[in-house]
Amino acid sequence: MSESQERIANLEARVEGALAIDARLKACDTQLQALDTRLSELKHVGLRNWLQALGPFASSVALLLIGYWVNDSVKSALEREQLDLDYVKDMRDLIKDFDESTTAPAADANAIALAMYGRHAILPLVQRLEGGDVVQLAAEKALVLVGSNDPAAACPKFAAIINDKARRFRWQTHQTILRVMGQSECVSSLHDVTAYNSQLGAIGSSAQALDNFAKRYSNPAGFDGESLAVLQEQLKTTLDILNPTVQP
Repeated sequence: MSESQERIANLEARVEGALAIDARLKACDTQLQALDTRLSELKHVGLRNWLQALGPFASSVALLLIGYWVNDSVKSALEREQLDLDYVKDMRDLIKDFDESTTAPAADANAIALAMYGRHAILPLVQRLEGGDVVQLAAEKALVLVGSNDPAAACPKFAAIINDKARRFRWQTHQTILRVMGQSECVSSLHDVTAYNSQLGAIGSSAQALDNFAKRYSNPAGFDGESLAVLQEQLKTTLDILNPTVQP
């Protein structure tokens, strides 16, 4: 095909497209005129006749609204998933730098940067409570920051840790989370803290009960009478903060 023939073919295609669009517009205009005429006829009739006349359009309108709602819901879900993915990518480098921190200032800086990601940072920070002293202290500070900024999201996650029965955390991590819950003012989790305190109190002086309770930790052999006393003291401090009936 020569260049001139190609240009003519393209022009014909454009004309056909324009004619098709014009036909659709005329059809829409005809339908709108018919609807306008029908509405004009119904100006002086009752509500019932209005509803009957508009009935055929109700399903179309409903489907249109549902379509918009579903589209917005799917779009919002995809945006949340993309945001979570972006958080994971950004946090990965911060976590690597955090784990490699050898000084308190460096660890604090990386931990605070992680805390800026809010609830997304809770699990990585809790896992760092099981690390070395420098990382542990920085992670605790960051968890307090997360909890103080967004207690509604953070406190239930903290409560899930102290209620954990899967032996995933050391008793020292439970102690730290209890301290964080007090400093974050997790009043909504007061019931969980109170129940934990009652369970410890029920151990009494029974060595068997102490051994059974210790099984909830990842280091049961390291939980003894002295550990019990330390944990109970932390619980008392946390309850003093969270329980509104306790006067300082």
